[in-house]
Amino acid sequence: MLLLCGTLAFTACSDDNESNPTLVQPTEFSLFQPAVGSANVDLEKSQTIELTWTIPTFTDFGAPVVPTYVVQVSPTGKFTKEFNRDEKDNTGADYISLDQTFNSPSAAINTESLDQALQQFLGWESAEDVPATLPVTIRAIASIRDASFRDYNPITSSNTVVLNTVPYFIINVAPIVWYMVGNNIGSASWSNNADDAGKGLIPLLPSADEEYDKATGTGIISYTGFMTAGTQFKMIFTPGNWDDQLSFENVKDADAALISDEDGDNHNIGIKKDGYYTISVNTKSKEVTVEAYEKDVKKVFDTMAMPGTHNGWDVESNLMTACESLNGENHMWVAQFNPTEDGAVKFAANKDWADNWGGDTFPYGTGVGGGADIQYVAGSYTVFLNDITGQYFFIANPTEE
Repeated sequence: MLLLCGTLAFTACSDDNESNPTLVQPTEFSLFQPAVGSANVDLEKSQTIELTWTIPTFTDFGAPVVPTYVVQVSPTGKFTKEFNRDEKDNTGADYISLDQTFNSPSAAINTESLDQALQQFLGWESAEDVPATLPVTIRAIASIRDASFRDYNPITSSNTVVLNTVPYFIINVAPIVWYMVGNNIGSASWSNNADDAGKGLIPLLPSADEEYDKATGTGIISYTGFMTAGTQFKMIFTPGNWDDQLSFENVKDADAALISDEDGDNHNIGIKKDGYYTISVNTKSKEVTVEAYEKDVKKVFDTMAMPGTHNGWDVESNLMTACESLNGENHMWVAQFNPTEDGAVKFAANKDWADNWGGDTFPYGTGVGGGADIQYVAGSYTVFLNDITGQYFFIANPTEE
């Protein structure tokens, strides 16, 4: 991701050749006006906003260095004090940084994340607090970072542009999702396409035992499944985009007997032993943990269904699709679910009620054997279930304009 070792080498030794590049501090770079121009962008009905900018020069004669870019937004048009999400008192703050980071001179800004940031910054507590339209001033910042997200050089800011938005009120923000991708993930090796959720991209799921920030959706998400020795993976935030990713460099207290740092600058997480693993991500701190799953996994199921009020509780219809084939043992299931009325549903394996999962929370939770009916709300969802842990998540599908 980041060519930082080479960057440090530029100035690390006093006897370097005079021809070696040295770091310089750029003073500016240019953010271009988004293609939407002055038109209103409906943040609820849109998915992304495309931004592009020029590449700042960080060396004296243009040697390749990969900066980290962050997009910042200001409803006030000023950038004097940053809003700190960890502080209760943000008096005087006039701008906020979005959570996504980028390593190329372009960005697909997630509109839901933008709306979440505005809601938290402006303190909206109900739909009545949300203005019909809201102009926001946007800029990008660039810096050279290490694996711990520390800046090596002062931050450089771009010019600003104005985006006219139609914001909306988000009630209890759903947990943030990160996706695993690799040659041991899902059914398509290293396939990171926008429509690959449940194929080459497998989400880490929230749990009923964890708490998630209601304003930002941050918290701990996890995946449990079988992985094969000699394979590799990492995590990405936006399907179809490689910029915002988590790798071996983000792993906390890595166990050298289980995992290794692979593929050079890509820092993929390498699996060293066949077995069951639990991978967890703290989406607030961006820390990753990889641990051996010690409990006995006794069953591998042939089919999984979603019986409920929408189909007369039929365990032989509405079958889910097995996600995992690269490791030869599937425990993740996916389905499109589009109920037109509110109702209840459960998960049932092998077209029978002998193994079934239910839970008392929606849209995510941890199902237990013979548990309660899951009370769902009408809508359009991509549904994931992990049959080892019982974790499930009804992820709302984007609304098309």
